[in-house]
Amino acid sequence: MKTNENKTWKRKLGYAGFVLAAFGLSYFLAYSLSYTPLGYDAVGFKMVNEDFTAVTVEKNNAFGMTEETVMYDPPEEDQWKANMLVDQLNDQSIHYWLFFTSIFAALYWVAVDVKKGESVRKTILYSSFGVVLTGLSLMDQLYDIKDILS
Repeated sequence: MKTNENKTWKRKLGYAGFVLAAFGLSYFLAYSLSYTPLGYDAVGFKMVNEDFTAVTVEKNNAFGMTEETVMYDPPEEDQWKANMLVDQLNDQSIHYWLFFTSIFAALYWVAVDVKKGESVRKTILYSSFGVVLTGLSLMDQLYDIKDILS
């Protein structure tokens, strides 16, 4: 009976360790490296009385490299959009963090279940649900930024 309990605890500690490692690596990618494929980065601001009046934004390609630079300078009556754009740009990192974490978790889940003898097709299907949900959240965030810039 002791060996079964030890295996259960080892497995649970392994899962917990992997979750912590996935969170840490994803955090490093999203925040420390600012890796935002197909995302945006704010590189310059123009402020008046703690309100943003103009924002310089870099659009990234699929590899996270700068593709183009856009200067967003809204008309006087739409100055609130510049503040909203800066908030959206700052919030995009958490969406990337969750997306990267879901990818690492899905890969781990597939590896563990295939090792147990589960069907590869079923395992990939089930593990992709989390990636799709966080991907939809990320895409919604990126479309909001794109709408403000257009």
